[in-house]
Amino acid sequence: MDLITLALVAAVVLAVVLLTRRHKRRRPSPETPTPGGDAAVPTFRVVTLGPRGSGKTLLLASMYHQMQTWGGRGFFLAAPREQVALLNHWFTEVEDPGRDWPAGTVTADTREFTFDVRTRGRSGALHTVFRLSYLDYAGALLTQPPEPGSTLWKDLDDRIEQADALIAVIDGHRVRQWLDGRREGQMGLQHALTAMISRMLVVEKPITFCITKYDLLRDIDADEDGRLRTVRKLLMTNQGFRDLVNEHAGRRVVRLVPVSAVGPAFAELDESGAMTKLPDGLLEPTNVDVPLAAVVPDVFEQIMLRLDQAKLAAEFDRLRRQTRRSPGEAFADLGATLIRSTNRVIGALNPLYASLVGLAAADLVRRQEENAATHDAYVTRLLDEAEAHLEDFQLAQRKVIREFRSRVDVLEGRLSSSRLGGTP
Repeated sequence: MDLITLALVAAVVLAVVLLTRRHKRRRPSPETPTPGGDAAVPTFRVVTLGPRGSGKTLLLASMYHQMQTWGGRGFFLAAPREQVALLNHWFTEVEDPGRDWPAGTVTADTREFTFDVRTRGRSGALHTVFRLSYLDYAGALLTQPPEPGSTLWKDLDDRIEQADALIAVIDGHRVRQWLDGRREGQMGLQHALTAMISRMLVVEKPITFCITKYDLLRDIDADEDGRLRTVRKLLMTNQGFRDLVNEHAGRRVVRLVPVSAVGPAFAELDESGAMTKLPDGLLEPTNVDVPLAAVVPDVFEQIMLRLDQAKLAAEFDRLRRQTRRSPGEAFADLGATLIRSTNRVIGALNPLYASLVGLAAADLVRRQEENAATHDAYVTRLLDEAEAHLEDFQLAQRKVIREFRSRVDVLEGRLSSSRLGGTP
């Protein structure tokens, strides 16, 4: 993990090289959100799946509410006004003990949200350093066939294929029922897992499985990681889940993240088994920021996991021979080649995205060679040149990547059972 983390952090250094060749260098004002315009900002596409009633809407509302301000972090999320109004309306419904929970997503009402990840650079300018496209599919679409002639299933499969990362929501209430020996919990969870995983097995994307309503499971083990191990063991009884973890390990990042949109002191199960708000409940969301924080580092790590090492070595040798090219051109070409070699589908390839991948790969190889007491002067020079051109925007971007990675590392350090696939 340390080696890949260093490569990811180093990757953002290169971005400015392409930008400075295409745009006049200028010091951004505090009102300038992104140097070079929207084209300079990578967009990472996320598709969220989960059965009806699993808590996707609550998770999204709580996630945005917690991340729409600084809140002690070095970044915050911004969204279009109409989306902010809807998300805040949902959260108001959540936090008001006198109101019902927000209604779930109906089958024909798939929702897509666009989140700008924003931070301040050293100059004080406010930058949008990434965008996250968050697509929330109706839960009923997973378990119930659409009307004859409908294209909803094809649309869902297409969006999963085009996504950079997937979030799969597991209903913690169903887990609780299963652990209590109730057949409806076991059947409901198995059915939901099978429906989600049948679509996920055919595409190799990073996946974060979110166990919602995790506060319902707080009594199954005094140890936090022991609790997650118990849930993980339960999920591994599903053949599809087991195959996803066992067969894809080593080339796919798969996480298991416990989340609670409200916390342990806000609601409880009533006699009918429904979640009921407490009149004086305390709202304390848990881990709701992790699924989004994991997206960017997991996308880059997955590309690294899938690289053919012989192909990487050959491309790196080619890079050494191209001494007349600028760092930006060299790394962008390397990144584009490696992305194609891993069968990534990124549409019109963003040069910034390719540059990040190229430099991450080059930096990883250089570090491996230096560990073997070999020094590559050419790549070191390219890295030094890129570092010398580092500007406010790239410094801000690097800061956010580090914070994303740190948030995920903290969770893994506390809950070792949360990492299911890839190289820990």
